[in-house]
Amino acid sequence: MKFLRLVTISLVLGILSLSAQAQNSGPLLWTGYIDVMGNYLHAYSQGGTISRFTPGVAITIMRVQLQAAQGSYIYNDNKTPCHPVPKVRVTDGTTSYDLGIPNARWKGRYPMAVSADSGPISVPFSTSSKLTLLLLPGQTGCNGGSINVTVQYSIN
Repeated sequence: MKFLRLVTISLVLGILSLSAQAQNSGPLLWTGYIDVMGNYLHAYSQGGTISRFTPGVAITIMRVQLQAAQGSYIYNDNKTPCHPVPKVRVTDGTTSYDLGIPNARWKGRYPMAVSADSGPISVPFSTSSKLTLLLLPGQTGCNGGSINVTVQYSIN
């Protein structure tokens, strides 16, 4: 009976230990989705909120990536690229990081699909920062959509 209890306690502690290590072993993810840019950007808009996140601990943003089925383009204007392109922004109101949404390529099997990657970055935010993922407007008439945004972060 004592042996069974000892084995049970050992197994529970082992599982809890592995779970704790898994939570701190790699980057954590915060994601957002933009169905159509026009749903977030209205006339004379300073940007639209895609998602909010308030971490309970200090974090560092390590990378921002996006994949869009429809990259940036001027709506109803014969494949005209946007200048400037719209952007996604991670911010707490003071510190920010922006990643542009590239123009549609208009070639290949999926001519409107694009992706963007910040590469390795280090943008720290303090405990209980009220983080917002925003969509910032580009050139007037610029559109796009079906955009997945992934923010990789680590706990400080």
